[in-house]
Amino acid sequence: MGHYSYLQIGTARALLCRESYYRDLAALFVETDCYRRKETAEDWGAEGQYGYEASIREMSQRLETQGITPLVALADLAEGLGKWTEQPAGGEGPQNPELAPPDIEQVERDVRFFLSSDLETLPYSEFKRVSDSGVLIDFLHWYMDTRSLVRLLLHWAPDQNARIALDLSELTGCCVELDPTKPYASQARAEQLAVATTNLPLVVITEGSTDARLLSEGMKVTHPHLVDFIRFFDYGAGSRPRGGADALAEVFKAFVAAGIGNRFVAIADNDAAAHEKLLALKKNRWPPTCRILHYPTLPLLQAYPTYDPATGISAPADVNGQAGSLELYLGKDTLTDTNGDLMPVHWKAFEPKTGLRQGTLSGPGKKAAQKRFEAKLKAARSGQAVGIEDWSGISAIIESIIRAFQ
Repeated sequence: MGHYSYLQIGTARALLCRESYYRDLAALFVETDCYRRKETAEDWGAEGQYGYEASIREMSQRLETQGITPLVALADLAEGLGKWTEQPAGGEGPQNPELAPPDIEQVERDVRFFLSSDLETLPYSEFKRVSDSGVLIDFLHWYMDTRSLVRLLLHWAPDQNARIALDLSELTGCCVELDPTKPYASQARAEQLAVATTNLPLVVITEGSTDARLLSEGMKVTHPHLVDFIRFFDYGAGSRPRGGADALAEVFKAFVAAGIGNRFVAIADNDAAAHEKLLALKKNRWPPTCRILHYPTLPLLQAYPTYDPATGISAPADVNGQAGSLELYLGKDTLTDTNGDLMPVHWKAFEPKTGLRQGTLSGPGKKAAQKRFEAKLKAARSGQAVGIEDWSGISAIIESIIRAFQ
């Protein structure tokens, strides 16, 4: 009968590969997804299981960072169906079918049925339909980008809380003897990065080295499954390069001029100064592989304490778009002083082009917020977090980066 690897989504198994595994599927996982179960039997099966698994949400977000949205995947499906009668290069793969290709709606119906079918309770009369749907998925694998096919399988999965796994259990016994200690996912990913720029990590340009470092470390807490898929531009270890929106704009234009293979996002502060300085940049037409963003609107900042040095008046105000530097996204816990009060934004001058008033934390306030955030990161890394830390601001920024190309 042979030994097979397969992709499992919920209880459905697809894309079986005899005596080996599809490297393009392995490349979608990271080594922290690896599982080896030898002693206990759980929902995913019994003793001796080995492979890689992630949640549907985590895998969907990885694909989103590579530009594989449901709409992109559907377009790839339409193109694949157009190649239905073609023989894959090299004469490998499925034979040319005699029947006309299905339409997208039929594919969706059949795949949804396949993913929702429980073989243990399925009526005998439905087994052929399930089998035919599995063959359909195998056939499409030859004519679609694997990532697009997986994105559609995830998009159409009936249980969005289910898991997706590349099960390699059958390859660890006799005849095949895959070594479970080797990093097959990272090896497959490394091979892709060497030959295909579309698989390169999404690069994020910030206003400076501090923002890049804090966001990178924060992402390891809020979105650890994206660490190998999103990279923050390093302005230079040990150097003190000019920061701010001007520096971000220069790096952005340099990336465009160089035609780098990575897709990249420039994300600036959500304050008046950054909106003013990037106004002209955002009016230009840029390649589809790049985006210009600001940190997103945050509920905490809609009624945030402010202080006007010119009048001496303290009052809550919506500081989104006027004072949204990274420090205000590091968490309410990092912005709260020793008296239990939020450190206020200090108003400055109005920007002439946008008419927005610039605001910022005081110098000592910024340093205090960063210091508390560093302590919060250290606690999270060491497993000493108490579970009430506020990561909502960092999470909102990473989510906006993920959705940048939607």
